[in-house]
Amino acid sequence: MKIGIFSDSHDQVEKLIEVKKVFEENKVEIVIFCGDLVSSFNFLKLKQINWNIPIKAVFGNNEGDRIGIKRKAEKYGVNIEYPKHGLTWDLECDSCKIAVFHGHDKVITEALLNSQKYDLLCTGHTHVSHLKKVGKTIWINPGSLITFSEEKVNGSNSSIAIFDTDNLQGEIINL
Repeated sequence: MKIGIFSDSHDQVEKLIEVKKVFEENKVEIVIFCGDLVSSFNFLKLKQINWNIPIKAVFGNNEGDRIGIKRKAEKYGVNIEYPKHGLTWDLECDSCKIAVFHGHDKVITEALLNSQKYDLLCTGHTHVSHLKKVGKTIWINPGSLITFSEEKVNGSNSSIAIFDTDNLQGEIINL
């Protein structure tokens, strides 16, 4: 199974068109969103572009109106699911154990990583993409859809990631 991963869209709604195209071209079956969608109006764009890939999402540190975000997702019929508490997912896809957390708390990120309970850890927050292996856990930060931020002092590409549960291989894709 191929999993699409993105994070830190920060209201870059036009970038969602590119993200959808790459995920469809790669036959992604499920998407993990690592937080910082920011505003609920993103769901109108997802509806307009006929986003049909199911999304498992967590909240980041910039979503102020979490109830409003959930309400708008439902209003526009976007197939997105947040965990009950909103901050972490503990998922299993094709026997691949996956943890999802925004990454804004180093202690939690390190605990998830060092637990070695997961085959894949997905985080965001830093806006800088990476794919690392720590013990048995593959740690992917897909980067962000923003091309410039404090974290990207010199600017850089927007990026996303794809992970294949069949061979436990991931890839960062610059948009």
